[in-house]
Amino acid sequence: MKVVVLGAGVVGSATAYMLAKDGYDVTVIDRCGRPGMETSFANGGLMTPSDASPWNSPGTVKRLGKMLFDSRSPLKINPVAVPSMVGWGFRFLANSTYDRHKSNMIAIIRLASLSLETLRSIRETTRIDYDQTTRGTMRVFPRGGRMSEFVQKCRDMQEWGVQFETLDQGQILEKEPCLSPVIDRYTGAVFFPNDESGDAHKFTNEMARLAAELGAEFLMNTSVLRIAKASSTQISHVVTSQGDIRADAFVLSLGSYSPLLARPLGIKLPILPVKGYSVTVALNGWRGGPTRPIMDDGYHAMMVPMGDRLRMGGRAEFARYNTRVDAKEGRRVLNDTLKILPALASHIDADAVLNWSGLRPMTPGGPPLVGPTHYTNLFLNTGHGPLGWTMACGSAKLIAEFITDGRVLNNRVDAANYAL
Repeated sequence: MKVVVLGAGVVGSATAYMLAKDGYDVTVIDRCGRPGMETSFANGGLMTPSDASPWNSPGTVKRLGKMLFDSRSPLKINPVAVPSMVGWGFRFLANSTYDRHKSNMIAIIRLASLSLETLRSIRETTRIDYDQTTRGTMRVFPRGGRMSEFVQKCRDMQEWGVQFETLDQGQILEKEPCLSPVIDRYTGAVFFPNDESGDAHKFTNEMARLAAELGAEFLMNTSVLRIAKASSTQISHVVTSQGDIRADAFVLSLGSYSPLLARPLGIKLPILPVKGYSVTVALNGWRGGPTRPIMDDGYHAMMVPMGDRLRMGGRAEFARYNTRVDAKEGRRVLNDTLKILPALASHIDADAVLNWSGLRPMTPGGPPLVGPTHYTNLFLNTGHGPLGWTMACGSAKLIAEFITDGRVLNNRVDAANYAL
């Protein structure tokens, strides 16, 4: 049985591996020259079931106005994106009730936990390396911050398997001495021992390599122009820049671009692109930085060690399909990091940093769209938002089960939470 996967990002490449591992004849199509060159290229690098709480937590309506006019807000809305956000925005706010938010959070935790379990199994059996760190993650809170509110959210997630510990200043320094110069800034921290991190781009290429070794074919530099249907319930082929490609089944994993191909088929995917920023610097052998990812809840800044590099994350922006790199935003991210880690300044070349931006495919509720459509041979694996790598292996496993058995076999995951 031949399966075509549309997209060679972290989700598509993981899907190709799981399908090839199950014995399918797999072809992956992507417009870039190699896997993982768009949203998966320089993302935050986090594998964090602890980050399962969707953005639209209860009280979002009250906070939204303040956030939009705050220059330090983690969320920015470009005016050009407003018209496309109206319908999606109403659904986003509708999912901010306590019950809906909790239901979405549980769905994400279940999928993220399955994904982490699957990734660890892959790592154990294949010995892949992607600059991974398995030392957990830590979120530090400035004085007068929202630590108590965040801890309550963690207690809600703990019921569904997310483990956490609260740390005082001394315990913070035991884990991360690099914060010593600024420790008086913090009142405490929350530590998540099961979280992991690494280079998602390297991981994506490892998945592609493993899939290719199992027989999967990767058609790179090939744009998907259209998905053609044979009938109202069946897809016949995909039209690409290199010609038509036929298969028995198709998996749509094109992230933020998925709605553009689904719409002509009568499938309206509630996905909006959200632009994310990152900055990566070479550490030049310096070992005085963090040994695990650290998130500063005041600056909304993130530091993720990746071998001899440090990746820093910035804020999110609704800007439609604009992926232009904003050097000014990159400098802001770097400056915030230097406030947390001042010793970094003398060990890096600030003019040689990698500034990057990519599009996160966001659904209004938070959980991705993973499962069948009304076309019997078209499956969705898209809409993972800021947790693409966190949920990639789990959603790939689900898709393989859907295609093989027409249902999800792992009863810990309720597929109804993901399917459109």
